[in-house]
Order: sequence, then C-alpha cells, then structure tokens
Amino acid sequence: MKKFHFIAQSKGGVGKSLLMYLFALKYGHEKDILFVDLDSSTESSKKQLSFIDRDNFDVVSLNDDRDVLVRDLLVGYLEEASESRYEEVYFDLGSPESAQLPSLIRYDLPMKEFADESGFEMIFHVVIGGGTAYQSSVNYLDQIRAAVGNDFKIIVWKSITSFRGFATLAQDLEERCLKAGLRLRQFGDFEPRTAQGGEILDGARLGWGMENYSRGTRLKLKGQLQTDIKDE
Repeated sequence: MKKFHFIAQSKGGVGKSLLMYLFALKYGHEKDILFVDLDSSTESSKKQLSFIDRDNFDVVSLNDDRDVLVRDLLVGYLEEASESRYEEVYFDLGSPESAQLPSLIRYDLPMKEFADESGFEMIFHVVIGGGTAYQSSVNYLDQIRAAVGNDFKIIVWKSITSFRGFATLAQDLEERCLKAGLRLRQFGDFEPRTAQGGEILDGARLGWGMENYSRGTRLKLKGQLQTDIKDE
C-alpha cells in the first residue's frame, strides 16, 4: 500500500520544512518517492529541495484564482498521486494549509474510506515547537488527534533546538504523548552557534545535497539521519 506523509503544524517557524529537508536527504535518491511542496506562502521546500531530481519533486498550490485556499484541490491531488508510480509521497504543508487539514479530514469526505479505496495509508507528522510556540503547537496536535481518531497514524516530532532551556515543556510533551499513546520523535539537533550546526542550517536553506557539506559535517549529518529519520 502506498504511504502519504503529511508534515503539518499551523504554527509557523517550528521546523516543518527542515524536517522535510531531512527526509529528502535520507530518501531523495529513491526513485519511487515524491516530495511535494504544499506551502504556498513561502515555498520553503522548493528552495531547500533543489538537489532532488525534478521527477521526484512537485510544487502544488491549493489556492484558487482569487488566492483563496481550496481544500478540494488536495483531495484531487491525492487521487492523482494514488494512481502514480510513486510508492511514498511526502507533503510539506504551510501554516495555512495545515490549519485546514483537520477540517478536510473531518468534514470534506470520509477520509479513511477514501484512502482505503484509493490504496494509500496516511501518516501525519506533527511538528512541535518549544518556547512561545509550544501551546499553539500542542493545541494543533489536539485538533489533528480529534480529526484522525484511530483511523491513521500520528507521529509527533519535537524540534530539539526550540526546546533548549525549556525542560519543563519537553517533559510535558513526553507525558502528553505517553498518555495519548503517540510516538514521540525528535529532530534538528543543530546548534546554530557551532560551525557544524551553522553549516547544516545554511545548507538546508540553500538546498544542499549531502555531497556539498564538508567531511566532518557530512558525517555528523549522516549520523543524525540514521538516529532520527527512520522508516515508518
């Protein structure tokens, strides 16, 4: 069965596109995986995934000619993707698109039946930011949980850098996930003030492939990918 991955969070600036970049570094060489930028506001993944083969990358706008977001456009794209050659698709949703996702699941159509008949599984990767972004982030997680129920898998991603100095929030997130039976993972252990961390974050912004990094940074990045980014 095909797998459709949705990287989502209605709170901006928490690291959705960085997570998408790390997925692309890990799996971008596989020809049966497609990466889709659904972030119409910034098109971050379009810039960051420039190292990906064009056949494995797509940019899709869910806005109509009046620049109004239309959820039905995503349904149509999912149907097309289910009939494509790609076995897995990763979607990077912007904040506006993420905000519409719970309503799409709950009200637009019977999503579980649609997915089963179309032959794909949906996996929701909800990114959680720390600090001042925390409460908004977990509120969105609650919305996704309410919409998805037990129909699809939810994976919670802690953006490590944003939780530095917020140990209480990190503990709260662990307890929330444990109580809800949700898998908690982490990513982005790149300190921007260090040489290697700064190089990785600059490389992500510039759309570097693994070969563009210096040897030491490349080894660190490969280690992080092996630890953090695993098959689902």
